[in-house]
Amino acid sequence: MRVGARIIKTAIALIVALFVCNWFELKPPALAAIAATLSIQPTLYRTWKQLREQLEANAIGAVLGVAAAYYLGSEPIIVGVVVMIVILINLRLKLEESLVLSIVTVVSVMETQTGNDLMFAWNRFSLTVIGIFSAALVNAVFLPPRYEKRLLDEVTKLSEKFSLLMRTLIHNEMEEKAFRTEKIKIKTGFKSVETLYDLYTEEVTRFRKVTYSSSKKLVIFRQMLVVLYKEMDMLRTFERHIYSSFETDHHLFPLIQKQIEELTTYHQDILMLYEGVLKPRDTGQMPEPIYEENQRLLHEFMSLYPKVKHTPEEEDDGHWLHLFPVVSEMLEYANQLEHLNKLVYAYHTHTGEEN
Repeated sequence: MRVGARIIKTAIALIVALFVCNWFELKPPALAAIAATLSIQPTLYRTWKQLREQLEANAIGAVLGVAAAYYLGSEPIIVGVVVMIVILINLRLKLEESLVLSIVTVVSVMETQTGNDLMFAWNRFSLTVIGIFSAALVNAVFLPPRYEKRLLDEVTKLSEKFSLLMRTLIHNEMEEKAFRTEKIKIKTGFKSVETLYDLYTEEVTRFRKVTYSSSKKLVIFRQMLVVLYKEMDMLRTFERHIYSSFETDHHLFPLIQKQIEELTTYHQDILMLYEGVLKPRDTGQMPEPIYEENQRLLHEFMSLYPKVKHTPEEEDDGHWLHLFPVVSEMLEYANQLEHLNKLVYAYHTHTGEEN
């Protein structure tokens, strides 16, 4: 089992909160520990955003808890009604993510038997605030999140899985059960990549000055996601059409196989170029051999139409209408790859420029 940075930071925040409580002799320190545990967020932006929201939510809980305990007492029914009111107020103010700590504050504040001990209420409120600030401090100082490398790693892994799946699909080498399993893994990987992209966007745009370099990286990663979406579309199209409706002994099939292999390799090269593993080419254009094969594929495909437009479907050995989406997806995939290549090329040739 892998121990991630968030797990480590949660533990550190809890330790800091307990130390502060012991230093100021605040009891019970468990409230601060709970608040610290619930307050760790994946980005600095979300940490400070939640800090503000949790302070508001806890203030609401503390005020209502003290007022209810003072005027109505601390009977279980009264506590339940106050909690319900606090929940409604937090939902109205769109403080849903701070609901748990706000409820904890209400219950802890109303725990007093006399109902009029303001120092007791202030102590309980302070404990939750200490936990919140401990989490914010730890998240900002210890192991601050860096999502660019993680995002690139996930994109690379996903593209490699797609490449493997497409190669085995067009050569009919993978068992159907294994193919379905790998396809599910790719769908799961998409969710991870989308989440990391959102976190990376927050990290770059919310707490830093947006430079030429950072803005270009955001555009590049956005295009990387577009390419992944197109790969998934192509996988679905091939799965539906390539064997069920298209004869594999057709003269275009070897050309399709070769071009798929060239395009997936081209994608890997672009990612390695972005990482700095490969040297930038002299131009950001698509390599000439791949471009020529694309044109050849399009020409060969279009040349079939005059032969099949008046041919009954059962006599059309290539099933032209089913071949159409296969070729269309391949050409669009090539276009998206070329656009990504141009962005990466422009980034490397203009590194250091600032708006």
